[in-house]
Amino acid sequence: MLGVIKNSLFGSVETWPWQVLSKGDKEEVSYEERACEGGKFATVEVTDKPVDEALREAMPKVVKYVGGTNDKGIGMGMTVPISFAVFPGEDGSLQKKLKVWFRIPNQFQSNPPVPSDDSVKIEEREGITVYSTP
Repeated sequence: MLGVIKNSLFGSVETWPWQVLSKGDKEEVSYEERACEGGKFATVEVTDKPVDEALREAMPKVVKYVGGTNDKGIGMGMTVPISFAVFPGEDGSLQKKLKVWFRIPNQFQSNPPVPSDDSVKIEEREGITVYSTP
């Protein structure tokens, strides 16, 4: 377990590839509009739990996967940022459904290791546009 933590926290860190589309300022806050690349992502979905509890459950699973808890025993290093979303219900309220996704580092995109934990899934995601502070 110590090796998994070491690989995920102290291994290489890769930034999720993006291009700046525009820059702006609003009410003294600078921001960038970024087009983030798609690709293969490790995802964990947690339902029927409050958001903070769901994050405490999902995040360690992603960290363990990238740290070497996979079929190849490979510590892949981290990509940043790790993203998560809480999904709205049909009535507009936030459901107790949270999904965490982590972009698999570029060198593993074509053939990512298979997660040892069945709750970690590999999925192909399209690129997205986000607003971020620089």
